[in-house]
Amino acid sequence: MCRLLAAHAVGRGLEILVGLTSALVEAAAGDPLLARLTGGDGRHCHGWGFAVASRRGGSWLVAHGRFDAHAPGVSGEESCRANLESARRLPGLVEGLLEGSEEAFLVAHVRRAGRREPRGTLHAHPYRELAHTPRGPVEVYLAHNGGVEKEPLAAELGVDAEEYSDSGLLAAAITSRIARGIDVAEALEWGLRLAKSGYVVALLTAPSRGDPELHVAAAASCSILEDEDRLEYYKPYKLVGEGLSAIASSTLARLAVERGLPVEADPVEPRDWGVYEVKAPHAPRPVSRMPCV
Repeated sequence: MCRLLAAHAVGRGLEILVGLTSALVEAAAGDPLLARLTGGDGRHCHGWGFAVASRRGGSWLVAHGRFDAHAPGVSGEESCRANLESARRLPGLVEGLLEGSEEAFLVAHVRRAGRREPRGTLHAHPYRELAHTPRGPVEVYLAHNGGVEKEPLAAELGVDAEEYSDSGLLAAAITSRIARGIDVAEALEWGLRLAKSGYVVALLTAPSRGDPELHVAAAASCSILEDEDRLEYYKPYKLVGEGLSAIASSTLARLAVERGLPVEADPVEPRDWGVYEVKAPHAPRPVSRMPCV
């Protein structure tokens, strides 16, 4: 259970992007859609993080940061409050990284960890992996909203499932496929078969040669179709504005409209689930379809 933002912006869109980051932080502090599912607590306060790739001239600056205040001797409520307080820095951090940029990709995430999932900064999203492809190294940044089966992933990777989050295992498994030359969309499609709930996965790839790319898998397990509240919580939205293309969690999209940000928000309905390429100035473009499984 998480909230995420995956976007590409140019020109005026860079300003809008900072506003969307503020809306993400607001969603972390109080999410009515999450509160419906939990029966009360609507906070996504188990860690936060970001990955930015911004272009200045012909060069790309890539920055990555994440944080979770969870530690031995720190209560759950204390770490929750500390995470929400520190997350308020996120819009300023992003704004600083975008200063002087001509265009930028952003993946930002706030986490609500499952009860049995590990905590700590290394389990906050986005995860960073390195794919050693035949055409050179590719940095991979992955953020995930939903749940996947851990045991098959852990078995494939040869690790103890209890020591890793499901999203961390998914990031490693998808990166291993990219390293073998498998197309990004195909690698994202593969993970859907393991989905237990939502399967919204933002994947930013930054190769040693060429420009970064941003893809988002927007789908879910068929099981959530039977629960209106879960479906609305996990349903991603396409956001489009001047110089901006994005896919965002439902709560964030609602807040963007309510706060008067200059974006149009359209839900990705089950019939349109698939992998999308996110590249301004166009709306997120479907590159494959992913029916629920």
